[in-house]
Amino acid sequence: MKRGKIIVITIIIYILGVLTPFILGWIGKTALEGRVIYEITIEAPSINVRPDIDLSSDVIMQVYKGETFKVVEFYSGNAYDWYRIIYADGKSGWIASGKQNSWVSINGKEC
Repeated sequence: MKRGKIIVITIIIYILGVLTPFILGWIGKTALEGRVIYEITIEAPSINVRPDIDLSSDVIMQVYKGETFKVVEFYSGNAYDWYRIIYADGKSGWIASGKQNSWVSINGKEC
């Protein structure tokens, strides 16, 4: 009987360990989507997506002309405006847009 309880507890701990990253990812995605400011459309041929507001930070991926993204945060720097966008599966990253010549358009869907 005691061995059976240990096996059941071990299985429960294993299942929780496997499911926890999925649950936390879903919670994070929901929290970000609840903070949407507006949507933007990419106007430049391509723009790099970065983890930080810094042109020297790694490039996570690229976005392309015509794609639309939800913006959850905005920062206006000296030379660039930065938009934190939500992309695949609720992940987020920062894109820069020139102040003199914008690389994105705001769709007017303020949330």
